[in-house]
Amino acid sequence: MHTHLVTRYLLTLFLIITLAGCADLDHHIKTIKPTASLVGTRLTDINFEQAKLVFDVAVKNKNPFSIRLAGLDYDLKVAGNSLVSGVTGQGIKIKKNSTSKVALPVILKFDDLRNIPGQLWSKDQFTYQLDSSINIKLPVIGNYAIPFSKKGELPVPKLPNIKLRDLQIRDLSLTSAHIVAEVEVDNPNNFVLGLSSFNYQLNINQQTWGEGLSSKSNSIPKKGKGTISIPLKLNLLSMGKTAYQILTSGNKINYQILGGITLDTGMDFLRSHKMPLNIKGTTSFN
Repeated sequence: MHTHLVTRYLLTLFLIITLAGCADLDHHIKTIKPTASLVGTRLTDINFEQAKLVFDVAVKNKNPFSIRLAGLDYDLKVAGNSLVSGVTGQGIKIKKNSTSKVALPVILKFDDLRNIPGQLWSKDQFTYQLDSSINIKLPVIGNYAIPFSKKGELPVPKLPNIKLRDLQIRDLSLTSAHIVAEVEVDNPNNFVLGLSSFNYQLNINQQTWGEGLSSKSNSIPKKGKGTISIPLKLNLLSMGKTAYQILTSGNKINYQILGGITLDTGMDFLRSHKMPLNIKGTTSFN
């Protein structure tokens, strides 16, 4: 009987100690869990092909020892479609008793927007949603995931449509000719588009008729059109009889405009964008 009471006492004592230990362990686990919050979103680069976003995540570690990231999962969605996903940030060290910032860079290619059903690409901006979780290696409990999400908007910059509108003969003699090529620029964007540093080469029927550089600035209104004039003075004596016949015959000719133009959108991250030109077609002189 005495032995039975002793056994029951020992079992009770063991149970009390075990439960107390579990409670202490549970409390310890809760105290070592870090916290994470999204503290900023930066548009670090944008052009007519893609946009680069950086999401800044602050990770707070209250422990007297450093911890490491096991990875940072992310999924960027537009109109419910997953466009960019992956894992990054493996091996990043979070210092003890401090808050460390972790940067999550995401590159969104505008070509992917064109493949989304509907009229998304025709809009001036779109809404995105980032779903992410930061995974941290912790003592005792192993990997610990902290989810977070972010919604935002981005503009959709579109390249202008450029074409030759007219070829005019302003002055013509047996020895020289002054012609002007009128180039039309159609701006599909909801912002004013600045044009500058226009270098060009005009080919007619596979023959170079002239080239030059214009530093004159032009402004194309939003959702509007504008023109750029390319003046050329031709020496018909050096170009030969064929050039004079082309100018006076009124027949259709093949043209090509090569070169480049500098675009300025007014946005901080999209200035002085170099756009190459290679415009081909068929027309006649007026």
